[in-house]
Amino acid sequence: MMMLSSTPVPGAVVPEGCFAVYEAGVVAVGNRRFERRWLVLPEGLSPLSVRLDGRELLVPADIAAGISDARWETFAAPLTCTGAPALHARLELGTARYHFAVTAGAAAITVERESELAAAAVAEAAGPTGLEIDPAPEAERSAAFECCENLEAASPHLRLLEFRFADQTDRHDNLLDIREYRLGPVEPLRLRGVLWAVESPLSGEGIALLKLAPLPESRPIADPVDFEWDCRSLRLHGDRYPWAAIGYSGGRCGLTRALQEFQRELRPPRCGRDGIAISNTWGDRNRDQALNEKFMLRELEIAAGIGLDACQIDDGWQSGVTVNSSAAQQAGGGVWEGYHAVNPDFWKVHPGRFPNGLAPLTERASKLGVGIGLWFSPDSADDFANWEKDVETVCRFEREFGVEWIKIDGVKSRTRKGEANLRRFFRSAMERSGAKLTFDLDVTAEVRPGYFGMPEFGTLFVENRYSDWRRWWPYATFRNLWQLAQAIPPVRLRFECLNPERNQEKYAADPLAPVHYPMDWIFCSVMAASPLIWCELGSLSETCRKALKKIVPVWKAYREELYSGVTLPVGPCPDGTTTSGFFTVGAGESVCHLILLRDLDSRSGHEFELPVDPREYTIRRIAGDGEFEVTGIDRLTCTLPAERSYLWLRFSRS
Repeated sequence: MMMLSSTPVPGAVVPEGCFAVYEAGVVAVGNRRFERRWLVLPEGLSPLSVRLDGRELLVPADIAAGISDARWETFAAPLTCTGAPALHARLELGTARYHFAVTAGAAAITVERESELAAAAVAEAAGPTGLEIDPAPEAERSAAFECCENLEAASPHLRLLEFRFADQTDRHDNLLDIREYRLGPVEPLRLRGVLWAVESPLSGEGIALLKLAPLPESRPIADPVDFEWDCRSLRLHGDRYPWAAIGYSGGRCGLTRALQEFQRELRPPRCGRDGIAISNTWGDRNRDQALNEKFMLRELEIAAGIGLDACQIDDGWQSGVTVNSSAAQQAGGGVWEGYHAVNPDFWKVHPGRFPNGLAPLTERASKLGVGIGLWFSPDSADDFANWEKDVETVCRFEREFGVEWIKIDGVKSRTRKGEANLRRFFRSAMERSGAKLTFDLDVTAEVRPGYFGMPEFGTLFVENRYSDWRRWWPYATFRNLWQLAQAIPPVRLRFECLNPERNQEKYAADPLAPVHYPMDWIFCSVMAASPLIWCELGSLSETCRKALKKIVPVWKAYREELYSGVTLPVGPCPDGTTTSGFFTVGAGESVCHLILLRDLDSRSGHEFELPVDPREYTIRRIAGDGEFEVTGIDRLTCTLPAERSYLWLRFSRS
């Protein structure tokens, strides 16, 4: 099952400015900003041109005679099952089939390719590998090692930015490292990953190549090489997943904007569905010990008082017992897959904890204006053979209980068949629920789609951090969000706020211990993302609750503006001693927001470089403390009066 929408949608129209043409042996696809052309040859497509705002980013190739009788069709449909309106085109060329898609809102073109060779390679790799395979010599490469792109460099003065991501965040805490190379004539490169950008330092223009795939170590079939530089040409390998070429200008800032704009087309944020604040009790490490009807009714009351959007009930609401349950030892260890085989009623509501079912909770939640979310684990056994049963389960949640937010955990996507069935589960659940369901896809452990494998289905639950294990520091969570925002829209990321007053003894005299951070500061550090209050609300002190009651309503009043455009990291990378934050640029740049957080920074004032001219805006403080002064065409000096203070400014042209 493929990522891009594969069938026309009745009534859908081609987005304005988009085109896809096959004529005289040449395919041209693009929109008003970005255009690509390929020559159609018997062995496949040969790139001819990549143009951004009318300027050529490649060495223009000579147009030879191409095949002009391949099968070609175009149609209008969303980019993905939850995507922006798009123009699609399909080209059938012998044993290969190409699927192109372009939207009006991003300088990007997405391509999926299917071939009999790739299908054969998938069939041969029926079992899990988990192997780190060294690159094979050119002559020994398997049929699975297919070249997706072969782009000749337009200049001898290019730099390559390699984005090295890490998921499985239970054991990784450096989630993005950006390495820079010079693409010179003497040093070839062969790299594994999902994202690279090739840029001219003379113009700041470039092309990003994004492979919409799990990270290399989490793929059912390992690609020996994903990106290759042979001292003349750039190559992207491995055609089992779609990929996108994304044009950008403006250097690193422009690259971040272009990457976020493209991902927003895969699943455009929607008010009321995305960027909501959810609570989940699991962060206090009591697991499911306190979980029952009375406990959750109280959690709902507190959530409503704070202003949260939804309460999510984690593992333990169901009849079945998982390995993480407090009852696991008594139940003989619990399970982490094979749920249907162990207990056909595994996913029914726990009769002891919720003797009246979930109806009392959903009725009270409805009156309070708070949504209900649930934890769920699709059954990974036998390559998700029970995916249809799991679809029925989550759709029943929505149908009977009004559950719209589901945290997905326990996924083990070990094979290509399992990966395809997992996608079938998500897509079918979206279709059957009328797109009412939103999934939080956990990227903390095991073999999962990760940051880019299935971006169309919901938010990413990024990390489990617990003060019980002395693994949570507010600045470290802020740091991880700040770093990932260089490549991923923060609204796609679920980041946590814990109870900072718990487990103080475990941090001793640590000056960066959570207890030193006000609760509103902690919330502000993640409010550009999708916030998670990762604790039992009933255990929060009155001080913490008051701090949340102060900031959450302000955030809710402006969050539609926050999520309407791109979010750029500003200041230095947070490390506990900085003043850093985010600058959000709304559609048309008419409204922007600057969120700054001062940590143990010895200086109160700093000058920040902005991507807009602050002289063109009316600027006012809407939360926090501090002063500001426009000091240049793209400069703003801000002074935050105290350590662990924050400043939130709104820029408006009206």
